[in-house]
Amino acid sequence: MTAHSSALTPLWQTLLDSRLLRDLDVQLAQLLARWDADDSIQLAVAMTSQELGRGHVCFDLTTWPERLEQWHSQLVDRPLIDKQLADNSFEWPTTTVAALMEKLQHSPLVRLVSDPSVVEEQAGQPLTLFAGRLYLSRYFRFEQQVACWLQQASLPIATSADIPELAQQLRQLFTPQSEIDWQAVAVATACDGRFTLISGGPGTGKTTTVTKLLALLVAQSEQPLLIRLAAPTGKAAARLTESIAKAKTDLAGQVNASWLAGIPTQASTLHRLLGVIPGLPEFRHNGQNPLPLDVLVVDEASMIDLPMMARLLVALPPQARLILLGDKDQLASVEAGAVLGDICQFVAQGVSSQQAQQLQQRTGYELQNYVQPAGHPLRDRLCLLRKSYRFAADSGIGKLAEAVNNGDVKAAHAVWAQDYRDIRLHSDEQRLEMAISVAAKGYHAYLAKLAEPITSENAIDLLKAFNQIRLLCALHDGPWGINGMNQAIGQRLQAQGKLQMSGEWFAGRPVMIIENDYGLGLYNGDIGIAASDGERLRVWFVLPDGKAHGFLPSRLPAHDTAWAMTVHKSQGSEFTHTLLLLPPEVNPLLTRELLYTGITRAREQLDLFATPEVLALMVRKQTERYSGLVTMLETMQVLY
Repeated sequence: MTAHSSALTPLWQTLLDSRLLRDLDVQLAQLLARWDADDSIQLAVAMTSQELGRGHVCFDLTTWPERLEQWHSQLVDRPLIDKQLADNSFEWPTTTVAALMEKLQHSPLVRLVSDPSVVEEQAGQPLTLFAGRLYLSRYFRFEQQVACWLQQASLPIATSADIPELAQQLRQLFTPQSEIDWQAVAVATACDGRFTLISGGPGTGKTTTVTKLLALLVAQSEQPLLIRLAAPTGKAAARLTESIAKAKTDLAGQVNASWLAGIPTQASTLHRLLGVIPGLPEFRHNGQNPLPLDVLVVDEASMIDLPMMARLLVALPPQARLILLGDKDQLASVEAGAVLGDICQFVAQGVSSQQAQQLQQRTGYELQNYVQPAGHPLRDRLCLLRKSYRFAADSGIGKLAEAVNNGDVKAAHAVWAQDYRDIRLHSDEQRLEMAISVAAKGYHAYLAKLAEPITSENAIDLLKAFNQIRLLCALHDGPWGINGMNQAIGQRLQAQGKLQMSGEWFAGRPVMIIENDYGLGLYNGDIGIAASDGERLRVWFVLPDGKAHGFLPSRLPAHDTAWAMTVHKSQGSEFTHTLLLLPPEVNPLLTRELLYTGITRAREQLDLFATPEVLALMVRKQTERYSGLVTMLETMQVLY
């Protein structure tokens, strides 16, 4: 349904025609105008809708003047708009923030909330105003559910293990070190908590840590524990499955075999865990039908949006433990919210003196330097892994990631001057051509394996060869985006005689699934390659069971060609050699988090195609997601 120009005032039509608002934003504002026709209220509604489309949970009303000024400056540069302004064809809004707040507080559309711990199951108003933020009421409810759960889960739970026994068990899992072993501290933290968040960058050992934690929980429990593993995407679930299995193998012989026997290795997607109901937005498991589990581990938690996190927490049984793993510095979820990032803001509050003392008794490590006298109880449930075991001291990838993460432009520039062997910067005018050339050459290795028929056995080697290198882009469209690069790489490989592209499907075509198919076991983010089994063309995927399966192309759910993929889609993946291509023009997507995420997808080699100016801009520009989760938790702490 499209907003009809005949029903719109000149102001609304101008905002729509200039693409300052979407059809959806205007339609919602026009719909709610039936109950409150005030122009400022309608604009606030449209802005709130627009913020959701940008990944924000709410509209921060303090940004109202800034938004109006930005719109005005963009409009007056256009001759037609300039004439309308001169002719007074429409009146530009001049409402102040204070006046807008006053109007919202008296609007029949708006529910006022001062105490977020008071839950109203059925709010009649479509909008909610809390702490200077305007929400669509549905999203306020999601955020409120998350805040209430975290507030209740921030306190420790009783543990049957005494301190000496627990300390001895930890020594079986961790060899004492001269410096603080943050993995041991994380496990000790999680022993008595219903909720634990373990955050760390690539190579800090998040899955190793959680495997040892699960072993300890199994050892402590008098009854068998029902443990489940999950991740936001099929690709991330498959990687968690592989990582947990490897960690268990590495621990064999180090700890009691019965401890490891109770740890599952099969992970599922969050959608499958909660139980999808075809055609409905809700899941089979919810507050009335909770998940049957004692412990839930969720990896890649930075990818979880607010609605999914709310539904997950509501579906947990009252005494279940939740352990979230993720990198707080990675890109936030594609949809609205940055729940992991919001929670990790409490890391800056250090730990309580009581928590530091307890952790010292368990681990032997002195944590007094991390104690702060005041803070939210949630801070004692957060663990930050600070040492990377992947990147050596002479690793350019590690140094560059650190400089970017710190927002230090000078340090990032200095990294390139050190002539590290594992990173290369291509910043000249030929960098787009160079990216195509390097990518095409890198893909020769997997294409060489197509000379023989592909079976379930050698398909695994084919996919491993493909995953040795990947081109990552910030954009979808244009020559610098994945669409243009996929076309260019395919044409280059064909010109080199490495493949024969005939029609949509051909041997060697890599694809990424973009729509879940629970019947086939294929999920958003899964990568497959088309190859002949000797009789017909199949598309081969490695499924979570670790085995390769070939599907007829006609059976696949929605998919895209995948020589190039977006940085967002690469989250949860690692590639031996990563190529990161950034556009030359300024774009809202170019942020520090995107750059950091792209850099850290590389294990051994990174080629970065970008100008120094774009890199400096990205290092300085930190992603901002508006939400009220931190304020809600702080308000709950003060009130109760």
